[in-house]
Amino acid sequence: MAILLNLNTQDEVNLSVQHVFGRHRGTTTTELTNMDASRLHATILWDGEHWLLQDSSTNGTFVNGKLAPKGIKMPLSQDDKLNFGSLDAETWQLISLDAPKSMLVPQTPGLERLMLEDIMVLPSEESPEITLYQNTCGNWICESAAGLSELKNGDLVGTQEHIWRFIETKPSEATRVVTGNYQQLTRVSMTFEVSQDEEHVALTVHMGDHQINLEQRNHHYLLLLLARQRLADKEAELIKADQGWLDKEALGKMLKLNENHINIQIYRFRKQLISASPQSLVLPQAIERRSGEIRLACDNIEINGGMQLSSINSD
Repeated sequence: MAILLNLNTQDEVNLSVQHVFGRHRGTTTTELTNMDASRLHATILWDGEHWLLQDSSTNGTFVNGKLAPKGIKMPLSQDDKLNFGSLDAETWQLISLDAPKSMLVPQTPGLERLMLEDIMVLPSEESPEITLYQNTCGNWICESAAGLSELKNGDLVGTQEHIWRFIETKPSEATRVVTGNYQQLTRVSMTFEVSQDEEHVALTVHMGDHQINLEQRNHHYLLLLLARQRLADKEAELIKADQGWLDKEALGKMLKLNENHINIQIYRFRKQLISASPQSLVLPQAIERRSGEIRLACDNIEINGGMQLSSINSD
Protein backbone atom coordinates (compact mmCIF):
# COMPACT_ATOMS: atom_id res chain seq x y z
CA MET A 1 0.00 0.00 0.00
CA ALA A 2 1.32 3.46 -0.90
CA ILE A 3 2.38 5.62 2.04
CA LEU A 4 2.66 9.40 2.18
CA LEU A 5 4.82 10.77 5.02
CA ASN A 6 4.30 14.25 6.46
CA LEU A 7 7.89 15.42 6.91
CA ASN A 8 6.79 18.12 9.35
CA THR A 9 4.81 15.94 11.76
CA GLN A 10 6.15 12.47 10.80
CA ASP A 11 2.57 11.28 10.44
CA GLU A 12 2.02 8.55 7.83
CA VAL A 13 -1.04 8.27 5.59
CA ASN A 14 -1.96 5.01 3.83
CA LEU A 15 -3.34 6.04 0.46
CA SER A 16 -6.76 4.70 -0.48
CA VAL A 17 -7.57 3.93 -4.10
CA GLN A 18 -9.04 7.44 -4.54
CA HIS A 19 -7.55 9.67 -1.86
CA VAL A 20 -8.80 13.26 -1.65
CA PHE A 21 -6.83 16.06 0.06
CA GLY A 22 -8.42 19.37 1.08
CA ARG A 23 -9.77 21.62 3.82
CA HIS A 24 -13.34 20.31 3.64
CA ARG A 25 -13.61 17.83 6.49
CA GLY A 26 -16.75 16.07 5.28
CA THR A 27 -15.65 15.12 1.75
CA THR A 28 -11.87 14.70 2.00
CA THR A 29 -9.89 11.62 2.94
CA THR A 30 -7.05 13.63 4.48
CA GLU A 31 -7.81 17.09 5.85
CA LEU A 32 -5.36 19.93 5.14
CA THR A 33 -5.08 22.76 7.66
CA ASN A 34 -3.08 25.40 5.77
CA MET A 35 -5.17 28.30 4.46
CA ASP A 36 -3.54 28.15 1.00
CA ALA A 37 -5.19 24.79 0.40
CA SER A 38 -8.58 24.54 -1.31
CA ARG A 39 -11.62 22.81 0.16
CA LEU A 40 -11.14 19.99 -2.40
CA HIS A 41 -7.52 20.47 -3.31
CA ALA A 42 -6.14 17.37 -5.06
CA THR A 43 -6.71 13.66 -5.53
CA ILE A 44 -4.17 10.83 -5.58
CA LEU A 45 -5.64 7.76 -7.25
CA TRP A 46 -4.68 4.26 -8.34
CA ASP A 47 -5.42 3.33 -11.99
CA GLY A 48 -4.62 -0.36 -11.61
CA GLU A 49 -0.96 0.10 -12.48
CA HIS A 50 0.27 3.53 -11.29
CA TRP A 51 -0.42 6.17 -8.65
CA LEU A 52 -1.57 9.43 -10.25
CA LEU A 53 -2.00 12.99 -8.93
CA GLN A 54 -4.82 15.23 -10.17
CA ASP A 55 -4.83 18.84 -8.96
CA SER A 56 -8.17 20.66 -8.69
CA SER A 57 -7.15 23.60 -6.49
CA THR A 58 -6.90 27.36 -6.80
CA ASN A 59 -3.28 27.72 -5.67
CA GLY A 60 -1.96 24.47 -7.15
CA THR A 61 -0.07 21.41 -5.94
CA PHE A 62 3.71 21.35 -6.07
CA VAL A 63 5.58 18.14 -6.97
CA ASN A 64 9.28 18.41 -6.15
CA GLY A 65 8.97 22.18 -6.14
CA LYS A 66 7.15 22.49 -9.48
CA LEU A 67 3.46 23.10 -10.09
CA ALA A 68 1.53 20.05 -11.24
CA PRO A 69 -0.67 20.55 -14.33
CA LYS A 70 -4.21 21.44 -13.27
CA GLY A 71 -6.91 18.86 -14.00
CA ILE A 72 -4.51 16.37 -15.63
CA LYS A 73 -3.58 13.04 -14.06
CA MET A 74 0.21 12.91 -13.70
CA PRO A 75 2.14 9.82 -12.54
CA LEU A 76 3.94 9.95 -9.21
CA SER A 77 7.34 8.43 -8.44
CA GLN A 78 9.03 7.03 -5.35
CA ASP A 79 10.27 9.78 -2.97
CA ASP A 80 8.32 12.58 -4.72
CA LYS A 81 7.73 15.53 -2.38
CA LEU A 82 4.33 17.27 -2.42
CA ASN A 83 3.15 20.64 -1.14
CA PHE A 84 -0.53 21.51 -1.24
CA GLY A 85 -1.26 25.19 -1.99
CA SER A 86 2.16 26.67 -1.23
CA LEU A 87 5.82 25.71 -1.01
CA ASP A 88 5.66 26.98 2.58
CA ALA A 89 2.95 24.40 3.40
CA GLU A 90 3.72 21.06 5.00
CA THR A 91 5.83 18.76 2.83
CA TRP A 92 4.64 15.23 2.13
CA GLN A 93 6.91 12.53 0.71
CA LEU A 94 5.94 9.30 -1.04
CA ILE A 95 7.88 6.63 0.83
CA SER A 96 6.05 3.67 -0.76
CA LEU A 97 4.25 3.16 -4.07
CA ASP A 98 2.88 -0.32 -3.43
CA ALA A 99 -0.49 -1.20 -4.96
CA PRO A 100 -3.52 -0.65 -2.70
CA LYS A 101 -5.09 -3.51 -0.77
CA SER A 102 -8.60 -3.95 0.47
CA MET A 103 -8.67 -3.81 4.25
CA LEU A 104 -10.71 -4.14 7.40
CA VAL A 105 -10.75 -1.00 9.55
CA PRO A 106 -11.56 -1.71 13.23
CA GLN A 107 -14.84 -0.38 14.62
CA THR A 108 -14.44 -2.13 17.97
CA PRO A 109 -11.78 -0.45 20.16
CA GLY A 110 -8.57 -2.43 20.55
CA LEU A 111 -8.70 -4.29 17.23
CA GLU A 112 -6.01 -3.95 14.57
CA ARG A 113 -6.39 -2.82 10.97
CA LEU A 114 -6.23 -5.93 8.74
CA MET A 115 -4.99 -5.99 5.15
CA LEU A 116 -6.84 -8.55 3.03
CA GLU A 117 -4.71 -11.02 1.11
CA ASP A 118 -6.02 -14.23 -0.47
CA ILE A 119 -8.05 -15.51 2.49
CA MET A 120 -8.76 -14.41 6.04
CA VAL A 121 -10.80 -15.71 8.96
CA LEU A 122 -12.43 -13.68 11.75
CA PRO A 123 -12.14 -13.04 14.57
CA SER A 124 -8.93 -15.16 14.56
CA GLU A 125 -7.35 -18.31 13.13
CA GLU A 126 -8.01 -20.01 16.48
CA SER A 127 -11.73 -19.20 16.26
CA PRO A 128 -12.65 -18.92 12.58
CA GLU A 129 -16.34 -18.02 12.63
CA ILE A 130 -16.24 -15.97 9.41
CA THR A 131 -14.19 -16.57 6.26
CA LEU A 132 -13.33 -13.86 3.73
CA TYR A 133 -12.03 -14.73 0.27
CA GLN A 134 -12.14 -13.48 -3.31
CA ASN A 135 -14.37 -15.07 -5.93
CA THR A 136 -13.43 -15.55 -9.59
CA CYS A 137 -14.57 -11.97 -10.35
CA GLY A 138 -12.17 -10.52 -7.78
CA ASN A 139 -14.95 -9.53 -5.35
CA TRP A 140 -14.62 -10.26 -1.64
CA ILE A 141 -17.04 -12.85 -0.27
CA CYS A 142 -18.07 -13.15 3.38
CA GLU A 143 -18.93 -16.72 4.42
CA SER A 144 -20.51 -17.41 7.79
CA ALA A 145 -23.11 -19.66 9.38
CA ALA A 146 -25.72 -17.29 7.92
CA GLY A 147 -24.54 -18.02 4.37
CA LEU A 148 -22.64 -16.13 1.68
CA SER A 149 -22.67 -12.41 0.90
CA GLU A 150 -20.62 -10.21 -1.41
CA LEU A 151 -18.98 -7.38 0.50
CA LYS A 152 -19.52 -3.80 -0.60
CA ASN A 153 -17.34 -0.85 0.32
CA GLY A 154 -18.27 0.30 3.83
CA ASP A 155 -19.98 -2.93 4.95
CA LEU A 156 -19.57 -3.98 8.58
CA VAL A 157 -18.18 -7.47 9.10
CA GLY A 158 -17.28 -9.55 12.14
CA THR A 159 -18.84 -10.97 15.26
CA GLN A 160 -20.82 -9.21 17.96
CA GLU A 161 -17.69 -8.36 19.96
CA HIS A 162 -15.25 -7.92 17.04
CA ILE A 163 -16.43 -5.61 14.26
CA TRP A 164 -14.53 -4.17 11.30
CA ARG A 165 -15.57 -2.00 8.36
CA PHE A 166 -14.68 -3.32 4.89
CA ILE A 167 -12.77 -0.81 2.75
CA GLU A 168 -12.46 -1.82 -0.89
CA THR A 169 -9.49 -0.56 -2.87
CA LYS A 170 -10.27 -1.62 -6.42
CA PRO A 171 -9.77 1.12 -9.03
CA SER A 172 -12.91 2.68 -10.43
CA GLU A 173 -14.18 1.44 -13.80
CA ALA A 174 -13.06 4.72 -15.39
CA THR A 175 -9.43 4.25 -14.36
CA ARG A 176 -9.06 0.47 -14.14
CA VAL A 177 -6.27 -1.13 -16.15
CA VAL A 178 -6.26 -4.90 -16.56
CA THR A 179 -2.77 -6.30 -16.00
CA GLY A 180 -1.34 -9.80 -15.94
CA ASN A 181 -2.49 -13.00 -17.59
CA TYR A 182 -5.03 -14.48 -15.21
CA GLN A 183 -6.83 -17.71 -15.99
CA GLN A 184 -10.33 -18.34 -14.69
CA LEU A 185 -10.95 -22.06 -14.47
CA THR A 186 -14.29 -23.81 -14.59
CA ARG A 187 -13.00 -27.39 -14.86
CA VAL A 188 -11.69 -28.71 -11.54
CA SER A 189 -11.16 -32.27 -10.33
CA MET A 190 -9.77 -33.90 -7.20
CA THR A 191 -7.90 -37.18 -6.76
CA PHE A 192 -7.57 -38.75 -3.30
CA GLU A 193 -4.96 -41.41 -2.50
CA VAL A 194 -5.96 -43.12 0.76
CA SER A 195 -4.03 -45.66 2.82
CA GLN A 196 -5.86 -48.87 3.75
CA ASP A 197 -6.24 -47.81 7.38
CA GLU A 198 -7.23 -44.30 6.23
CA GLU A 199 -4.60 -42.73 8.48
CA HIS A 200 -2.98 -41.03 5.46
CA VAL A 201 -4.87 -39.07 2.81
CA ALA A 202 -3.03 -37.38 -0.06
CA LEU A 203 -4.82 -34.99 -2.39
CA THR A 204 -4.10 -33.74 -5.89
CA VAL A 205 -6.20 -30.94 -7.38
CA HIS A 206 -6.39 -30.62 -11.16
CA MET A 207 -7.32 -27.19 -12.53
CA GLY A 208 -7.25 -26.87 -16.29
CA ASP A 209 -3.74 -27.89 -17.36
CA HIS A 210 -2.38 -27.44 -13.85
CA GLN A 211 -1.84 -30.30 -11.40
CA ILE A 212 -1.40 -29.22 -7.77
CA ASN A 213 -0.06 -31.87 -5.44
CA LEU A 214 -1.17 -31.04 -1.89
CA GLU A 215 0.46 -34.19 -0.48
CA GLN A 216 -0.71 -35.65 2.84
CA ARG A 217 -2.38 -33.44 5.44
CA ASN A 218 -4.63 -34.20 8.41
CA HIS A 219 -7.37 -31.92 7.08
CA HIS A 220 -7.63 -33.97 3.87
CA TYR A 221 -9.64 -36.62 5.75
CA LEU A 222 -12.46 -34.10 6.22
CA LEU A 223 -12.41 -33.47 2.47
CA LEU A 224 -12.45 -37.23 1.86
CA LEU A 225 -15.68 -37.59 3.86
CA LEU A 226 -17.25 -34.75 1.88
CA ALA A 227 -16.05 -36.31 -1.36
CA ARG A 228 -17.60 -39.67 -0.47
CA GLN A 229 -20.91 -38.02 0.32
CA ARG A 230 -20.82 -36.25 -3.04
CA LEU A 231 -20.12 -39.51 -4.87
CA ALA A 232 -22.81 -41.42 -2.96
CA ASP A 233 -25.43 -38.81 -3.79
CA LYS A 234 -24.37 -38.83 -7.44
CA GLU A 235 -24.77 -42.62 -7.57
CA ALA A 236 -28.19 -42.25 -5.92
CA GLU A 237 -29.07 -39.94 -8.84
CA LEU A 238 -29.78 -36.88 -6.73
CA ILE A 239 -29.82 -33.64 -8.68
CA LYS A 240 -26.56 -31.65 -8.58
CA ALA A 241 -28.02 -28.97 -6.30
CA ASP A 242 -28.69 -31.62 -3.62
CA GLN A 243 -25.48 -33.66 -3.96
CA GLY A 244 -22.84 -33.82 -1.26
CA TRP A 245 -24.44 -31.90 1.58
CA LEU A 246 -23.45 -33.08 5.08
CA ASP A 247 -24.92 -31.84 8.33
CA LYS A 248 -22.13 -30.12 10.27
CA GLU A 249 -23.15 -31.79 13.53
CA ALA A 250 -23.05 -35.22 11.89
CA LEU A 251 -19.70 -34.41 10.28
CA GLY A 252 -18.37 -33.34 13.66
CA LYS A 253 -19.36 -36.70 15.17
CA MET A 254 -17.66 -38.57 12.31
CA LEU A 255 -14.45 -36.57 12.83
CA LYS A 256 -14.79 -36.24 16.61
CA LEU A 257 -14.37 -32.49 16.19
CA ASN A 258 -16.47 -29.52 17.23
CA GLU A 259 -17.62 -26.95 14.68
CA ASN A 260 -14.78 -24.56 15.51
CA HIS A 261 -12.16 -27.22 14.69
CA ILE A 262 -14.00 -28.12 11.48
CA ASN A 263 -13.79 -24.46 10.46
CA ILE A 264 -10.06 -24.45 11.26
CA GLN A 265 -9.46 -27.49 9.05
CA ILE A 266 -11.41 -25.97 6.15
CA TYR A 267 -9.44 -22.75 6.52
CA ARG A 268 -6.13 -24.68 6.51
CA PHE A 269 -7.13 -26.47 3.30
CA ARG A 270 -8.10 -23.24 1.56
CA LYS A 271 -4.89 -21.54 2.65
CA GLN A 272 -2.83 -24.54 1.51
CA LEU A 273 -4.51 -24.56 -1.91
CA ILE A 274 -3.95 -20.83 -2.40
CA SER A 275 -0.28 -21.10 -1.37
CA ALA A 276 0.38 -24.06 -3.68
CA SER A 277 -1.40 -22.65 -6.75
CA PRO A 278 0.25 -20.52 -9.45
CA GLN A 279 -0.47 -16.83 -8.93
CA SER A 280 -1.96 -16.60 -12.42
CA LEU A 281 -4.89 -18.83 -11.42
CA VAL A 282 -8.15 -17.38 -10.16
CA LEU A 283 -9.28 -20.18 -7.86
CA PRO A 284 -12.87 -21.41 -7.86
CA GLN A 285 -14.76 -21.97 -4.63
CA ALA A 286 -13.76 -25.28 -3.01
CA ILE A 287 -16.21 -25.58 -0.09
CA GLU A 288 -19.86 -24.55 -0.12
CA ARG A 289 -22.10 -23.87 2.85
CA ARG A 290 -25.78 -23.51 3.54
CA SER A 291 -27.70 -23.39 6.80
CA GLY A 292 -26.23 -26.10 9.04
CA GLU A 293 -24.57 -27.99 6.15
CA ILE A 294 -21.42 -28.00 4.04
CA ARG A 295 -20.29 -29.82 0.91
CA LEU A 296 -17.37 -30.15 -1.47
CA ALA A 297 -17.97 -27.75 -4.38
CA CYS A 298 -16.10 -30.03 -6.80
CA ASP A 299 -18.10 -32.94 -8.26
CA ASN A 300 -15.33 -34.40 -10.43
CA ILE A 301 -13.77 -36.79 -7.91
CA GLU A 302 -11.61 -39.91 -7.84
CA ILE A 303 -10.83 -41.86 -4.66
CA ASN A 304 -8.13 -44.54 -4.74
CA GLY A 305 -7.57 -46.90 -1.82
CA GLY A 306 -9.02 -46.67 1.65
CA MET A 307 -11.70 -48.94 3.04
CA GLN A 308 -13.63 -48.59 -0.17
CA LEU A 309 -12.82 -47.64 -3.74
CA SER A 310 -15.03 -45.04 -5.35
CA SER A 311 -14.50 -43.08 -8.49
CA ILE A 312 -16.70 -41.03 -10.72
CA ASN A 313 -16.24 -38.28 -13.24
CA SER A 314 -19.00 -35.79 -13.85
CA ASP A 315 -19.97 -34.84 -17.34
